[in-house]
Amino acid sequence: MLKLSNQSFKTINKKLKEIARPLDIAHFNYHFQQGDKQALITEIKKFQNKDGGFGNALEPDFRLPLSTPMATSIGLRLLKMVDNSQSAQKIIKKAITYLEESYNKDRNGWYAVRKEVNDYPHTPWWHFDKEEQMTVIDKSWGNPSAELLAYLLRYRDYVKQIDLNSLVKQAVKNIQHKKEHESENEIYCYLKLYEEADTKTKSPLKGSIAEGIKQMIEYDQEKWQEYVPLPLDFVPSPEQERFGVSESKIKSNLDFYVELIEANKESLIKPPWGANFYKEGLKDAYQEWQGKLTLDILIRLDNYGRIER
Repeated sequence: MLKLSNQSFKTINKKLKEIARPLDIAHFNYHFQQGDKQALITEIKKFQNKDGGFGNALEPDFRLPLSTPMATSIGLRLLKMVDNSQSAQKIIKKAITYLEESYNKDRNGWYAVRKEVNDYPHTPWWHFDKEEQMTVIDKSWGNPSAELLAYLLRYRDYVKQIDLNSLVKQAVKNIQHKKEHESENEIYCYLKLYEEADTKTKSPLKGSIAEGIKQMIEYDQEKWQEYVPLPLDFVPSPEQERFGVSESKIKSNLDFYVELIEANKESLIKPPWGANFYKEGLKDAYQEWQGKLTLDILIRLDNYGRIER
């Protein structure tokens, strides 16, 4: 079993703290160095707007300062780690208020971003199509609506307007009726929903999620250097439901990550989708992604006990 050496871990730790965003550094410190929980909460809060939603380039690929459901899903994903803190709960409560106000009744969910995204630097997949009145991301309902529903369920005490039971039924219906899956990111969002769902809801979700993973997962290791959904993208922690993902491929994915980090310890992991999108106003985003991707891989390795510490 391959493990990331302690020396390599220290080397990439140093590099990450030179390059990554303060948010990702605080996240690293919290996870790996028993860092201050409040320091992480403070960094997360910097991305929250007065309306309770998150923006301000929390998602590196669009630099829109205004609040969006997509950025808010990321903010709540981070806050979930520290939600036993009163200060985190205050931020969460405001975010839930924003989600209720931005909920689109016609969609029975949320659109990822707003049209103003076009006024700021953004990658092509975040471009708002004025004719379609949405981005290409929005062709998959669950991204981010399924994940946002997960947080509404988790923090249901703050929900005042949305009928959660009805929305859960809608979410289950949407994935059950999907014959061909085209977005791994939508499945990731449904995995978040599965974590927060009750037993009654988990039962119908489980098979549909497993089918989506089966269609989308890439088991061919020759392609793992590309931007493809890997086994650990679906099972980032050993405590999580497997949904039929091959145990041997999970181990192979861990070995791949160890070798990848070892090979890049003097730098950081670069986005597998390339640098061509990150010019002019998006130069910062490319560097931010390196910190974020490296941190995500380190956390997954740590979750499976693959770092010598």
